[in-house]
Amino acid sequence: MKKITILMLYLLFAAGLWAQTEVQQIRKLSYFNQTQVALLIGEESEDQTRKALIPSFQTVNGIRIGENWGLGIGLGVEPYEYVAFPVFFSSYYFFNAEKASPYFAFKGGYSFANSHKNLNYYYNGKYDNKGGWMFNPEIGIRFKASTFEITLSSGYRFQRLNSNITQDGSLYTYNRRVDYKRVSFALGIMF
Repeated sequence: MKKITILMLYLLFAAGLWAQTEVQQIRKLSYFNQTQVALLIGEESEDQTRKALIPSFQTVNGIRIGENWGLGIGLGVEPYEYVAFPVFFSSYYFFNAEKASPYFAFKGGYSFANSHKNLNYYYNGKYDNKGGWMFNPEIGIRFKASTFEITLSSGYRFQRLNSNITQDGSLYTYNRRVDYKRVSFALGIMF
């Protein structure tokens, strides 16, 4: 009975220390910014026959929660057939290491567009390009420098873009939806 009591007291003490460590980790909040330039490799148009290389620029501002987690809000610019402006939430899981360490990220949100550009695919008429949903899982590695980190990453980018097209002389509106599925390669800086 004495051994069981000592074991129970030990387990309670260890659980208390673990809980205290977790609370201290959560209380450690710090700001971070990650700015990336990426290349998106995939299909160019809705007929999906031509390959294309599209540049992407994104910046994320967020908070690190403890040593391993990060949450942020990001903005970007990507020139598909017309320019899309992604606004997204991002979450990160950072592994700890001295000079180089891997990380996982997930970005998801909506890309806005304010373009009435005629895409020359179907009709002459009025184009109302709307934008659409975007998500991007990513895996990367961070290299520590003196006051910042350099990041290299790759991932999968899904981008949906919607357009409403009204043909000249017609009341008919064509709803066009294009899904872009691309591989991303990014170089960034994080501080």
